[in-house]
Amino acid sequence: MQTMRRTQRRTRSARYGVATVELAIVLPVLIALVFGAIEICQRLHVKQSALIAAYEACRVATRPISDTDDVQTHAETLLTQQNVHQATVRIRNMTQAQNNLDNIVTGDEIRIRIDVPWGDNTISHYVIGDSAGSFRVEAFMLRE
Repeated sequence: MQTMRRTQRRTRSARYGVATVELAIVLPVLIALVFGAIEICQRLHVKQSALIAAYEACRVATRPISDTDDVQTHAETLLTQQNVHQATVRIRNMTQAQNNLDNIVTGDEIRIRIDVPWGDNTISHYVIGDSAGSFRVEAFMLRE
């Protein structure tokens, strides 16, 4: 009887040891997967926020009474509301090859381009110092 109890104790402690080793191997992988998923989701959010800001600024630019400053302010406000930092907004009248909306007429093509650096807008900047890279979104519409 006593031999059986000793064997059961050894088996239990061996199982606990195996579970600890398995946890030590699997836990870092799970943590990396979770933080990787968070990083990917955050980058998708930043890109979608910039795309929406470009589209909405383009909509403002198509109005007959809007000017370059209105469009610039609207895009920057939308980006600020979504916590997108250090973005560069460029407005261009493609038809007349101008970087503003002066002398724009109905039917001219307007392009809004927003360049956003990844480093200032993701968690990895604070964790691993990832500050390289940026992305660009564009929206095109015709003036009404």
